Amino acid sequence: MTDRGGTSTESDDQIPEVYARQPLLSQLVPRLIGLERERHRRRRRREFADDQPVVLLSGRHGTGKSAMLNDLQRAYAPDTGPWPGPRVPFARINCTDLEERARVGPEIANNSYMVEMLVELVRQLSLPVAGFGRLRFPRTTAGLLAVISARRPGIDDELDIADRHAAALLGPWPAGEPPPTWDALFRPALPTPAEGGSPDPAEFPEAAVRTYLARQYRRRTRRLGPRGLVGWYESHRSESDNRLRGMPPDAAAEPPRVPAAQRARAVARLCQEFHQGRGFRRGVERMLMAAFLRDVRYGRLRRGNRAPRPLILLDNVHTDPGRDFLELLLEQRALQERGARDPLVVLATELRGDADDDDETPEEEQETAPYHRATRQPLQEVGARTRWSRDSAEPSEGVLLLPLPPLDTEHLERMLRSDERVTFDPYIATALHDLTRGHPMGARRMCDAVVHEARGEEWVAAEELLDLDHPGGAGESVIWRLLNTLVGSENHDELCLLSLAWDREAAEQLAERWVPRRIDDLAAADGVAAQLERERWSRGPGSRPFITDRFLRTLLVHQMRSGRGAGGVGWGDAHGLLAQHHRRRAEGRAGRAGRDEWARFLWHRLAGGETQEVVDRLHTEFVRSDGDALEWLRTLRTVAHAPRPPGDLWFEQCQEVGKGRRDLLQVRADPEASLEKQAIYRLLHALWYAADELAEADRLLAARIGQDLSFLSAQHLTGRAILAQVAVRWPRAVRDGEDWPLERSWGGVA
Repeated sequence: MTDRGGTSTESDDQIPEVYARQPLLSQLVPRLIGLERERHRRRRRREFADDQPVVLLSGRHGTGKSAMLNDLQRAYAPDTGPWPGPRVPFARINCTDLEERARVGPEIANNSYMVEMLVELVRQLSLPVAGFGRLRFPRTTAGLLAVISARRPGIDDELDIADRHAAALLGPWPAGEPPPTWDALFRPALPTPAEGGSPDPAEFPEAAVRTYLARQYRRRTRRLGPRGLVGWYESHRSESDNRLRGMPPDAAAEPPRVPAAQRARAVARLCQEFHQGRGFRRGVERMLMAAFLRDVRYGRLRRGNRAPRPLILLDNVHTDPGRDFLELLLEQRALQERGARDPLVVLATELRGDADDDDETPEEEQETAPYHRATRQPLQEVGARTRWSRDSAEPSEGVLLLPLPPLDTEHLERMLRSDERVTFDPYIATALHDLTRGHPMGARRMCDAVVHEARGEEWVAAEELLDLDHPGGAGESVIWRLLNTLVGSENHDELCLLSLAWDREAAEQLAERWVPRRIDDLAAADGVAAQLERERWSRGPGSRPFITDRFLRTLLVHQMRSGRGAGGVGWGDAHGLLAQHHRRRAEGRAGRAGRDEWARFLWHRLAGGETQEVVDRLHTEFVRSDGDALEWLRTLRTVAHAPRPPGDLWFEQCQEVGKGRRDLLQVRADPEASLEKQAIYRLLHALWYAADELAEADRLLAARIGQDLSFLSAQHLTGRAILAQVAVRWPRAVRDGEDWPLERSWGGVA
């Protein structure tokens, strides 16, 4: 992990040794492809002889999804080593990069994300593979040339797209020479215009296809000739029509042969259909995907198409290009008959937020999820067998979903033992796990920083973790480096400020007061919200809190607390503004909504250090004759998770209050306080301390939480049963580092 000189030896894209990914990288993928990682030798045993799923790696930012694809690229398409160059037909596409560079929209008639993806796949998969030959894509290339060739006069973007795609489909070209333009490749095939006239753009698609078919005819030895190519498109159209009529695909008679003079026009029909947009365009994309999959298994006796299987790596398929491609791929695979299925091995990565958990997602949302019928399996189990099979024609069944789990505390302990000469506080690994929540990138960088710091000191205290310097960073904070990687530095101050907000409306209050600039041409809160939703750091407009991911929120809140964020806005000022915002909302609402707003008001007051005001309010609600113990406990649980205020004394003082070591000082400060109020004062501080990511809640503190809750259960008029249950369960949850449970049924109410 780190060398003895203190410099990190592991780059950001390398996979932590302790993260259990080898079952996929060294066992499942070689079985899928049919080629060993270390030796240029085929494997006898293959996974899924006739049908294989799309393997989808799902995880948060920094969980190593791209690092796994990097590892596979180094193994099967290395730049150096004994076998430089692709060892299998290979392609890799970052869908985010493709989305950013592609010119796609209603004003562009000859391009789409699907066209961009297929052009790039054809270009990369067509490269020669030593010992196995190369793949050819005659059907796909002809169809794509038809789609990209039509353009309207005066629209330069369409001309640029036609030039770029035509050069990619018909390349590669000699080094040092510029790629040819569409005109250089296909203009000679255009009909000669009348004197002084210009070529008719409607003739462009047919000219491109005619040129390509002639090229194929001259080189058709052991390849698909023009007659077979055009016949495939006609047959596919016939089968699609039968399917729409509810008939078997082969119910109609054999499509008539297309005369040689009309073959180019038959394929060029795709262009007209594509340019009509909407459903017509989707139908053409569906046909192009079918052509692509048919081309991949075309010439099955040829060595290049037989073994090993082609490998496609797709990064960030949660974006529009990735979603489009996988939707059509899975749809076509669900329609393929046994014995006619493609051999593509597809590994894809999907960005998934911290809150995107099936256990927390309503059933109706799970049913509408893109891959709701996917086979879900732990990553560490795929080395033996995947348990995947296709049971129906549902497209989403074609996905094997492998969530990338967070690290365990034992993983972090192993990272910390990278230097045997360094010793640590016994609690430090648990504190790191509570802080990072097992986030692989965060855990690795924090462990590196702890090891580096511990070389010069005896121990690193848990409360110092968020203030450590990055190893080799010239005084740069480790959490600044983390934030720069996870969310970038462009909107750092705004993210720090808005991390204190409970929801979009609260964020808008902060932005209206302190952020006058616009972000991505939107009001500041809306621009930041769009960024967070796009990068899966929040669930969207209804996210509570505003930043859903707890690890990211912890980092941003600490930047705000330490004065390194928000552009000079004070901690107390921000919490004061938000407290008044929630108080106004609470006064205008009733029932559960009003109680929630009061809890958020108290949350901000406690974060601002106004503990006595919070205790007074909690005590008043507790002794009400009509008070609901369950709602009181919900409020207490919410308030106790408030972030600690600035200053290093909080850790010692809050723990002492929670353990009852400052009872005498409290009685002197408030002689009229009842025993219930004193218990609430201790309980609030004990829970507040236990909820902090860096605080160690020992057995004594947990015991005091149970004692105070037991005492309060005897004092409450109606909530004795539920308080008694909480007095048993919350101390246990605090000791185990788990969320504090709360259920109405504990009070005898269903």
